[in-house]
Amino acid sequence: MPWVNGRESVFSIGGYFMLKPRILLVYPYIEDFAAYDHFAKPLGLWMVAGMLKDVADVSYINALDRSLPLPGIRHKPDGTGHFFQQVIETPPQLLDIPRRWKRYGMPEEMFLARLRACEKPDWVFVSSGMTYWYRGLQYTIALIRQVFPDVRIVVGGIYASLLPQHAKAIPGVDVVVPFQQPAKVADFLTRLMGISFSQTSFVPDYHIAGEYAYAPLLLALGCVFRCYYCASPFLSSFQELDMEGVLKAFDFLYQEKGVRHFAFYDDALLVDARRRLWRLMEHVLKHSYECFFHTPNGLHIRFLDQETSDMMKKSGFVDVRLSLESIDEDFQKDHGQKAARDDFLRAMEMLTRSGFEPHQIRVYTLVNVPGQSLASVEKTMEFIFCSGATPMLAYYSPIPGTPDFERAVCHLDLSDPLFHNNTVYLYRSGIDVDHVQYLHSLEVDYRHRVARH
Repeated sequence: MPWVNGRESVFSIGGYFMLKPRILLVYPYIEDFAAYDHFAKPLGLWMVAGMLKDVADVSYINALDRSLPLPGIRHKPDGTGHFFQQVIETPPQLLDIPRRWKRYGMPEEMFLARLRACEKPDWVFVSSGMTYWYRGLQYTIALIRQVFPDVRIVVGGIYASLLPQHAKAIPGVDVVVPFQQPAKVADFLTRLMGISFSQTSFVPDYHIAGEYAYAPLLLALGCVFRCYYCASPFLSSFQELDMEGVLKAFDFLYQEKGVRHFAFYDDALLVDARRRLWRLMEHVLKHSYECFFHTPNGLHIRFLDQETSDMMKKSGFVDVRLSLESIDEDFQKDHGQKAARDDFLRAMEMLTRSGFEPHQIRVYTLVNVPGQSLASVEKTMEFIFCSGATPMLAYYSPIPGTPDFERAVCHLDLSDPLFHNNTVYLYRSGIDVDHVQYLHSLEVDYRHRVARH
């Protein structure tokens, strides 16, 4: 295998050997009033690693690494838990919010030490999450610049796709990748770096993860719905991943890394379930794998059928989350009618028949969406509980490009992405915060009542 200046050269273009570029992938810090690792891993960045593994020397640093022996980091049985955190000065734009501002991620000196331990890269790719987390990204890039002042820094991810011009204005950013679709990303990187990808389909590279208390799974990108509050349709069209590659990655995680808890990141897991989800479930049953599957993004209940429900129970689903934004008919008509009462009740009958218990069925209902009444939220929670499931509140945050964002911006200043934060929006939207606190206590009470039975 050829080497040039100590570096491995293993791919060619047009018959010419090309020197592999060194690329450092970085998942940045978060700055927010609250953050928690509820199956939150940089799967998109790992997918980029999967694209690059044959054409680049890839290294990886996760500022939110929870495998470190740091104070406050503990793992629940499913692998979730708190990030290491430090209280920092609140941004002046948010001084009216009665919460403490924190930075989530490893201590700065530890992050700098990891950077210094890396051989100087040719490129640094930094991911991004929520739009209102850009200050954590800005902090991360400033640290990278301390160690690598002249290396080109590329920023991608959700924030970069939704607000590319804002991302370009962050000091130290050289290039912004303003989309999520793998094919577009690969084409962009080809033009940017002069590399060529032999693959036509990509799956995440879990070898670089470094953390295996649980693992995220993705069977398809995008969503078939266009909910008024969600940006998924703008970030990616609906696109299936290579199931052979997914199954191979699953075997690696289960057999070599000992992962038992898996969380689906799909926004449309049940859409055409027999093409993808069934293949995975049949694979699990064929090999007698003992797994625990979680669905933190919520399932489209309209696509559930009895056979799929039964297979989910047999293959190890233990946390089935559904989406019932509201039972208010006017709200449903005004927000795309993703799920109606009858759809939900039918799904509950199937899940109960399959053997799922009320504590295993959790149902999201939205709070503080523009035009929504809190009375309707309380009625929806009661309906969910009486139907045999556990209600969960999902606090609305405005997402640029969505219809609900356009409604919100009409009566509230959303010019700074920090103002997209659900906590900020809660305190500034004019909603009765005391009533919201009452709804939260009601949610806790419902959860305890379900647990007792």
